[in-house]
Amino acid sequence: MKREKYFWPLSQSHHRALLAAKRAKEQLSSIPKGEEADQLKKTTAELKSLYEGELRQHFWDEERIMVVFEGRMGTGDPDVERIRKEHRLLESLLAQNTKESLLQFTETLVIHIRFEEDVFFGRMERAFTVADQKAVLEILPKT
Repeated sequence: MKREKYFWPLSQSHHRALLAAKRAKEQLSSIPKGEEADQLKKTTAELKSLYEGELRQHFWDEERIMVVFEGRMGTGDPDVERIRKEHRLLESLLAQNTKESLLQFTETLVIHIRFEEDVFFGRMERAFTVADQKAVLEILPKT
């Protein structure tokens, strides 16, 4: 789906996260016998690096943009609450360091990103005024 230019940094970050989630899921799903601990450690490190290097700031930026959205539409929006809850869930899953939690992390991340791209970002684009768009541009990194 084509995004307004002011959302490009988030959509580009989503693309990188989807690729990382796919790679991690493949790694976790095909661990050779006897290499479980090493592969789990490697995949955990890769996902934590993704989180520390990009997703932590990405979540923060999205939550700041949702404040702009709430300023336009009011608080209590179920989509906003869903996204905030999923951010906390993703952080919790990553901290657990188990194969099961990391697989759930990858699956949840993909569903989360698809929801934002397919549903929520479109809602924000339709709701935002020019002033709101400028506020978003101030929040997001320049591309």
